[in-house]
Amino acid sequence: MKIINYQKNDTEAIVSLFYETVHSIYPKYYFQTQLEAWAPIDEKESRVGT
Repeated sequence: MKIINYQKNDTEAIVSLFYETVHSIYPKYYFQTQLEAWAPIDEKESRVGT
């Protein structure tokens, strides 16, 4: 594993990874409202192009 320092241009990929992980793995364990509170789509969409 290679660990690198965070760069501002990594933000979109990190937010997208977090959102996709929460919404693809955790639906078995949490209600949709919980998933949306934890990883809302508007947060993901607001990071596009940052």
